Amino acid sequence: MADIVRATRADVHALADVLADAYEDDPIWEWLVPADRVPKLRRFFRDLLAMNADRGRLWTDIDRTVAAVWCPPGQWKVGTGDIVRNFPALVRTGRTRLPLLLGMLQTMERKHPVEPEHYYLEFIGTHSSARGTGRGTLVLGALLDQADAAGLPAYLESSNERNLTFYKRHGFTVAEEMTYRSSPPMWRMWREPDGKPPAA
Repeated sequence: MADIVRATRADVHALADVLADAYEDDPIWEWLVPADRVPKLRRFFRDLLAMNADRGRLWTDIDRTVAAVWCPPGQWKVGTGDIVRNFPALVRTGRTRLPLLLGMLQTMERKHPVEPEHYYLEFIGTHSSARGTGRGTLVLGALLDQADAAGLPAYLESSNERNLTFYKRHGFTVAEEMTYRSSPPMWRMWREPDGKPPAA
């Protein structure tokens, strides 16, 4: 864990830039935010990361080139207060496609597994300047070590098919390929403790 750090509010602007860069060419975000994507994503992630930094859910590497939102068991559900607080950011990001953005978020929450208890990787991204350096692997591996130490599974949604191999290398398996209306596909992925294959 020495090579990753729990980020604070002081890191939010830098890490919002990381995620805006990482998700710039993501198929789902291209569909949801077809124009002026990077500045809109930067503003969206600033608000999201500030909330998660306050709750101790925001992690990064020592050079601030990777950002990860990692929710402990039982803390993944979006509360009414969170929706109200983040609504202006959602409006600025989605604009005319706001109903699609809200509908997709509701679908993701409805399909999120309730049991058993698990860690939830809400977002992870590596800045393009650091891709291929192993820093994303370092951060994800350290977070999964937390889940393994607790004997708990982990869950995520991948919105980019090219990332499936990366997650599979870390023990995740595809639980479902899903779409919302005319969206590109997303993949719900599950990982048992220690990356063991799921029981038949």
